[in-house]
Amino acid sequence: MNKIDVYTSSSCPYCTKAKKLLQMLDLEYSEHNVDEDFDDMCEDLALQFGKPIQTVPQIIVNGRYVGGYSDLEAMQKSGKLKELLNR
Repeated sequence: MNKIDVYTSSSCPYCTKAKKLLQMLDLEYSEHNVDEDFDDMCEDLALQFGKPIQTVPQIIVNGRYVGGYSDLEAMQKSGKLKELLNR
């Protein structure tokens, strides 16, 4: 079973694109809307992954930091996303 976490904001078009891509790939994910606690999310993920976080979406697959929508899309196109998934 894969664990995919997607940190989103309700007004973010790239969040919608990321969720649609995951749905198209038939992948289940947990969505965490950060409209109310965006700064906390940025701080928590920055500490956890050692990278500055300033935008949404933020995507984590099986404990590995992927990044935003363009990172997810690039990984899917290159086949690297499949390597992260337990399939």
